[in-house]
Amino acid sequence: MNRKRSTICELKNWILPIALALVFSYAACGQSRTKAKPSELFALGEKALEERAYKTALAHYNECLRLDPYFWDAYYGRGLSKEQLGDLKGALTDYNIFLESKPDQVEALFARAVLRYNYGQWAVAKEDFSALLKKPSGMTNTVFHQTSPAGGDNRIMTLQGNMKGNYFNYLGLIEWRMKNYRQAIINLDSAVKLTPNMADFWVNRGIVKQSLRDTLAAVKDFRSALQIDPEHALANHNLALLGGLDGKEKETEKLITEAIEKNPTLIYSYEERGFLRIKARNWKGALADFNQAILLDATDPDNWLQRGIVKEKLKDMAGALADYTQAIKLRDDYERAWMNRGNLLSKMNRLEEAIEDYTIAISYYPDYGLAFYNRALAFHKTGQVKKACADLLQAQKLNVPIERKVEVAICK
Repeated sequence: MNRKRSTICELKNWILPIALALVFSYAACGQSRTKAKPSELFALGEKALEERAYKTALAHYNECLRLDPYFWDAYYGRGLSKEQLGDLKGALTDYNIFLESKPDQVEALFARAVLRYNYGQWAVAKEDFSALLKKPSGMTNTVFHQTSPAGGDNRIMTLQGNMKGNYFNYLGLIEWRMKNYRQAIINLDSAVKLTPNMADFWVNRGIVKQSLRDTLAAVKDFRSALQIDPEHALANHNLALLGGLDGKEKETEKLITEAIEKNPTLIYSYEERGFLRIKARNWKGALADFNQAILLDATDPDNWLQRGIVKEKLKDMAGALADYTQAIKLRDDYERAWMNRGNLLSKMNRLEEAIEDYTIAISYYPDYGLAFYNRALAFHKTGQVKKACADLLQAQKLNVPIERKVEVAICK
């Protein structure tokens, strides 16, 4: 009996600790399952953003907003994270949501303005930068990593101090993009006056002066930029280009090549060197340049057209046809692309298709004398004599020189 009691007591001594362990284990498990509050997740997101751990920051902001869709500050933080991760459309959406709630928040307004500018949304970007000019420049710890609108190197900046020069700079570039050159100059004058030590502002004003064909004033601005930053790639590039106006193509190509070596991401340099190489009949060199230009920006129809011309010279007819077609896809009213493709189709003896392309080119540019001339030749080859003669006479009216033997052959 005593032995039995002893055994029961021993069991009780074992059961009690096990039961307590289970209770504490359950409590700890319940504690670990307790969800973090939105404010805690937001704080974690801010810390990760500060440390440039953008994917981690994005995860925290996402969870914060899942728990509380009205936690407005998280939209701004998430927008910054998305922008750094390359999701520009998502970033713009988040900035829009945040600014609906807090329209006077300068940092977010600036971030959206730059993003809209980079997207080519000129009108709304102009609204944002104009609104920023009316707001006081506050102090902030937010660091912005952005590419200079002049095409220079990446710069680190904050919104501390007077940012009005930067706002005027962007407004000048927007007006330039919209071909309002006089207003662009007025804005860039303000940018230069407010922040005279920014080489980009001088370069941008020089570019606008080039658009106004004020070459001497443009050269002066580019040289002023180089006094501030002797390595400024775009200033060197544009001076090199202007130097090529006097027939020094080889020297100009050398200067552009040096500009490319300093900044291999500057698309203008490849384009201009490509044009120079076309002029020098260096087809392979030109092809390499336009390949690189398209790699950097596949949205410019001019580069597809130029590469098509080069491929045609290199007897790559299929490649040329594909490039002309892509130029048309990017800009359907690009009459020169329609004409070039028509010429190529005519060479390939696809005359009916060529006639269609010439007709479209004429529909966009009714005074396109060369298109009338080339369509006349295509009509003549297909036996459409009356149409051929009518087009030839129209080309003549539009000042296209017609050889007498061609006129006699087509308009008997």
